[in-house]
Amino acid sequence: MAVMGPLWAGDPPPRRPADRWVLLRTWLFGLAAVSLVIAVGFLGWQLARLAAPTVVRRQIDVIDANTEAPPRPHLPASPFER
Repeated sequence: MAVMGPLWAGDPPPRRPADRWVLLRTWLFGLAAVSLVIAVGFLGWQLARLAAPTVVRRQIDVIDANTEAPPRPHLPASPFER
C-alpha cells in the first residue's frame, strides 16, 4: 500500500520544543518593541508639555523684536470731545 500524503493525515506535524522557544522569543521581542515605542512616546509627550511655555515665550519675544507696531489711529484729546 502506497502512502499518498504525510503520515499524520490532516493533523499538523508535531512541533519540536525549539519551535516553541523561537515563537516565544519572537513574541517577547515584539512585546518589548511595542513597549519601547510607547515609553518613548510618553517621555516625548512629557518633555513637550514641560518645554511648551518656554518655546511659546521665545517665539513671542522673537516676533515682537522683529516687527514694528502698527501706527496708532488718531484719537481726540478727550473722550467727551466731538
